[in-house]
Amino acid sequence: MAVCEATRPAPLRCPTAPDILASALKLLPKGRAWQSHEGGPRDGAEIAFQPDAFSSGFATRYRKPSWLLRFWKSVAEIYAFLNQRLCDLRLEFWCATHKETHDLWMAEYGLPDACDPFPDLCAKVAAIGGTRCDYYAGIAARAGWSIACVDQLARCGAQAGFAKPGRAKPGGQSSAKLQILVDLDNSTAYTGGPRRLPLAGKMKAGRPLACGPDISPLECILSRVVHAEIQIAYVTN
Repeated sequence: MAVCEATRPAPLRCPTAPDILASALKLLPKGRAWQSHEGGPRDGAEIAFQPDAFSSGFATRYRKPSWLLRFWKSVAEIYAFLNQRLCDLRLEFWCATHKETHDLWMAEYGLPDACDPFPDLCAKVAAIGGTRCDYYAGIAARAGWSIACVDQLARCGAQAGFAKPGRAKPGGQSSAKLQILVDLDNSTAYTGGPRRLPLAGKMKAGRPLACGPDISPLECILSRVVHAEIQIAYVTN
């Protein structure tokens, strides 16, 4: 489909002080008091050469500067500053171009936060979320964790061949579950090192063979993006 170039909006342009001055002078009334008979208010002119230095009669003359022009020049400078600030403000409405309101952007999106899955401001602004395993794996990978996950969908009601007399409960259903498989060997963010095995003569009955790895940073990150109604089970290897 053809697009008519004439219908395209003009690109944004902030008027400069000379632009504003030229516009203001065109709006002045007509008449000798406004110097319109001279082509409009003009700058003064200084003598550039010594008149008697030329035998051919070449000479320059001094022209008194226009106070009217000086006045509108000062007005134009103020409006140019205002226009520039308005144009700068327009850039603050987008993350990619903002400069002066960075502290306000960070406060609006709750950054910095070591537990945030999107520590980069513009990445968080552009994030649209997701509910699939590959989305969660991508979030974890940016933080230095290698994971895979398994969905365990909820089952509502009884299934044929599995119901037992007296076991059914009104409204009973299993909630959705998500099993996170954490690959510690390929997770650069994991700094716990290898788990120590129990020493001979030191092991006591009822105690686990070894303390589990500390993956609390990963749990904190995923808790921000996984829906609250989903139960998460972490398995490390």
